[in-house]
Amino acid sequence: MSKVAERPTTWVTEEFLAAQGVAPWTELPLYVPSSEPDAIGFESVSIRKALAAGLSLRPLRDTVRDTLAWERSRPVDGPRRAGISAAREQELLSAWHASTTA
Repeated sequence: MSKVAERPTTWVTEEFLAAQGVAPWTELPLYVPSSEPDAIGFESVSIRKALAAGLSLRPLRDTVRDTLAWERSRPVDGPRRAGISAAREQELLSAWHASTTA
């Protein structure tokens, strides 16, 4: 199987994202700051009832592979409802690496 990621993941702090003005949900989908009072417990929901009712889960690897294939099938410059542009991503990565090597 080929690699899913083409470049390494860079983990940044929540404080950095806030200082850079990164917008939760729109620039980084599923990013919810821990400081957001309405988000406490946001992703802490039991799925026991759904599993008991027959919910089946597929391997995460399959979901990532299929999502990446779908994304690659879309036009490079096509409109997106959420997410950051490649230029904004590069700006953030450059700022992060400059702040951690200074």
